[in-house]
Amino acid sequence: METARRGATGLISRILRAAADAVLSPNAEERVQRRREPLTLPAGPLAACRYVVFDLETTGLAPSRGDRIVSIGAVRIERGAILPGDRFASFAKPSRPIPPASTAVHGITDAMVAHAPPWPEAVRAFHAYAGDAVLVAHNAAFDLACLHAAEAQAGVRFSNPVLCSLRLSQWLDPDEPDHDLDWLAARHGFVVSGRHDALGDAEATAVLVCDLLRRAEARRVASLEELFRRTRMRELIAEAAERF
Repeated sequence: METARRGATGLISRILRAAADAVLSPNAEERVQRRREPLTLPAGPLAACRYVVFDLETTGLAPSRGDRIVSIGAVRIERGAILPGDRFASFAKPSRPIPPASTAVHGITDAMVAHAPPWPEAVRAFHAYAGDAVLVAHNAAFDLACLHAAEAQAGVRFSNPVLCSLRLSQWLDPDEPDHDLDWLAARHGFVVSGRHDALGDAEATAVLVCDLLRRAEARRVASLEELFRRTRMRELIAEAAERF
């Protein structure tokens, strides 16, 4: 009987947490409103912009239904080059068990995050690190959905422009069959060290992005504003983020 009561209590707690997360995550109307907000893009050539390239590992693939961030990794790009030694890396305690299926992908266990900062604190720290830089991620729609879902409890707002290296690669090479990070790394001649590690993936994406931005400039893309317009970057990221 006691075991049954504990099981029922645990189930109720999970249902209540999921309901609270759903309330705090942006709803469809809020997402549409956000897309209508003016987007301020830095002026000047692509190489003159400051970028923070990041990656997240999470408890699952549905941030709008309660999946949470368990790891954040990021690097900076300035003047077209990765800044050596300038890194952000943090585990985040999700305050809920990490499913075995997720651990099988990124290798992060409950024990590894037991003494990590609570996930809202880790998100706040990343927000401070990013500042007003252009945020970059591979398949940025998912990472952006995770950040937006975390904003209410973290007490921050990510209003940065967001560039997706996957979308940029698709625009530059529309006839290529695959734009997965592993495939692109092989095609561009570098190795991803620490795949599905947040910092490792961020570092690999940064190497890729430096090359992609140089290729975009070679196509006479004069500014980030022009790049966003020609690639429909903001619209495509927002449309894809609705799946998460």
